[in-house]
Amino acid sequence: MKNLLLTLTVLSLAAGARADEKSAITKIEALGGRVLYVAKDSKQYNVTITKNLFDKKGKGFTAADAKLLAELANAVEISFQHPDTDDSWIAPLKGLKQLKRLHLEKTKVTDKALDTVGAIGTLEYLNLYKTGVTDGGLDKLKNLKQLKTLYVWQTKVTEAKAKAFQDTMAKAGNKDLSINLGVDKDLRSVNMIARLQEQRAASETSAREAAAKAAKAEAERMAAIKNPTFDKDILPILNRRCVECHGKDKQKGKLRLDSFAEFNKGADGEKIVIGGKPGDSQFISRILLPDSDDERMPPKGNRLHKSVADLFTRWVEQGAKQK
Repeated sequence: MKNLLLTLTVLSLAAGARADEKSAITKIEALGGRVLYVAKDSKQYNVTITKNLFDKKGKGFTAADAKLLAELANAVEISFQHPDTDDSWIAPLKGLKQLKRLHLEKTKVTDKALDTVGAIGTLEYLNLYKTGVTDGGLDKLKNLKQLKTLYVWQTKVTEAKAKAFQDTMAKAGNKDLSINLGVDKDLRSVNMIARLQEQRAASETSAREAAAKAAKAEAERMAAIKNPTFDKDILPILNRRCVECHGKDKQKGKLRLDSFAEFNKGADGEKIVIGGKPGDSQFISRILLPDSDDERMPPKGNRLHKSVADLFTRWVEQGAKQK
């Protein structure tokens, strides 16, 4: 019998709470507020408190109506877009157990409101943009273990304090908190920085692996060219690697390499390749010089891959033919 009475009492209280919540929602909507459910069959909803510009006779939502907010048990997001919003409007939110997102931007709230906000342990998002909060207010938020996003742009919160607060939260276990202090001034969370570093490292590793794979494939392609000719095999490489300094517009050392005829003129009338004699060919000798030698071609760490040098050598060994 006692269990039955207890059950009936609980059900009665629950029904009463739902009735109070429904009544509060109806009144808020009548005062110009908006209540939107997150899904068709969901009990959770988002609330926007605004000034009713269409109600010329009534006063719309006022400080006296703020007590209605205490009944919004299933609210997951509340946005104050009313110009009169101040600390007293926030106090009724203290008992809300499902509230995740709170918009207080461009309101009159101060550090005092954060006494209430700091007790809403479910908060994940808090926007304090252009409010009266200061460095002293941040410490009131230290118990928001689930807070991930905090906006304090155009407040009296300093960057130094924001960084210190973020560090304190991270040490307490909240490594997901990011703080926005303005355009291009985001203090990314510890976990976000770690993820970005992992992504960058993975991207760099992938790029190195791809480059190595491409280099290997190119080396194998070069090695497969058994009877190289200038027009088909040598000139394309010269155009990519050498013509910038040894072409029509610029001839470093009076040497042009952009055609078979120019190549055979050599440098200042001196031939750089002798067919069948790679050991006596200045061109081959120069591309094989060590990186430290200023005479090496091409210069400045741009060494030709061994497979390319071998192809050039093979071409000269076979007579340095054009076609």
